[in-house]
Amino acid sequence: MFRHHTQRRHPLKPRVTTRNSLARKLARLFFVGRGTAFGPPRVGAFLDESQLHKMFETLGGTYDAQNRILSLGRDAQWRKILVEKLHTTDGQLVIDMATGTGEVAIAIVRRYSGVRVIAIDYSPRMLAEARRKLGTLPSEISRRTELRRGDIRCTDVEDSTADVPTNTFALRNLPDRAPVLAEFFRLLKPGGKLFIMEPGLPDTPLVRFVYSAYLSHLMPFFGNILSRTDYAYSYLRHSIEAFPRPQEFVQELTSAGFMHAKALRLSFGIAVLYSAIRGDGR
Repeated sequence: MFRHHTQRRHPLKPRVTTRNSLARKLARLFFVGRGTAFGPPRVGAFLDESQLHKMFETLGGTYDAQNRILSLGRDAQWRKILVEKLHTTDGQLVIDMATGTGEVAIAIVRRYSGVRVIAIDYSPRMLAEARRKLGTLPSEISRRTELRRGDIRCTDVEDSTADVPTNTFALRNLPDRAPVLAEFFRLLKPGGKLFIMEPGLPDTPLVRFVYSAYLSHLMPFFGNILSRTDYAYSYLRHSIEAFPRPQEFVQELTSAGFMHAKALRLSFGIAVLYSAIRGDGR
């Protein structure tokens, strides 16, 4: 997966694998006939809207467990680092875009007692899981978290409302990132800070080799079985490959009007935390 390329493939024309990949064939041994009903015949770096929506609706109830197992427990540490970097104060508003099952939103309200969070996602199944989690928390925590269904490319949040927007492991699902970054810029207050986390590719050759083998073979096989699909974690590999490298995405943030964009590599670059500030004027 991590073969060196002197030129990056165009993000809108990702390399596509056939339905005969080893991981997909092995997964079908466990879920005979589900390839046609539950997955596209080919898996590339992007799924169309209906396929993407179906994937998240399918994953909803077991999504957290899958992430914990397949990241070898590192996903919790990555979220903890993100939350600690927010440095929010009492009365501020965080908007967690594409909140999924609400892991980041809940971590924020637990960590910062005077902060409110609006958590937005377009998947009813994911929001239902987030709502279930909130129901198990003390009311002092849960009442500061508002769940909304919406598209992160066009939310119902008013201009310059958020002190901090966050987005974790979701942006790579969209082939056109410009509308999303424009929406983040619109809802962020001048001087406010944006945080985005995405999977990355290790820079160290040995780590890249080992991670490549894991991401190309072991993760798709076990991930597809855990998710009861034959494509979700095969798709993950290609979506990671197609996402810009850290220095390239930092430039995208700058082009979108943000200032002081930075990339912090975590776990040898397996995850990358991006941060940027909206200036006082564009």
